[in-house]
Amino acid sequence: MGLFDFLTKKKTKERPAEERAEERQPERAVNPGNIRKFTPNSFEDVQNIIDYLCSGRPAIVVLSHVRENTAQRVIDLLTGATYAINGNLSEVEKDIYIFTPDGVRIGQ
Repeated sequence: MGLFDFLTKKKTKERPAEERAEERQPERAVNPGNIRKFTPNSFEDVQNIIDYLCSGRPAIVVLSHVRENTAQRVIDLLTGATYAINGNLSEVEKDIYIFTPDGVRIGQ
């Protein structure tokens, strides 16, 4: 399933709000201290990063090997996903970012 497949899906019968709310809550990782490094080459790779963040684990994203306009779009998608899960974003250095889910904070 692609990142934007939800746009083309047919609607199904609505479930009760309680069931939908349970599905939206990401499961917390056993050890959120494990940080994975991602170097996305396409927008399909961005979906893997979002899934990783939604599972409650932080991700480092390196964008130094993609064009500037592609890097900006990747950042835009990840920023939106991070906002949706109450996460945070920090720039480590040029073209290297860390995205953290809710409950994981970066020290100053």
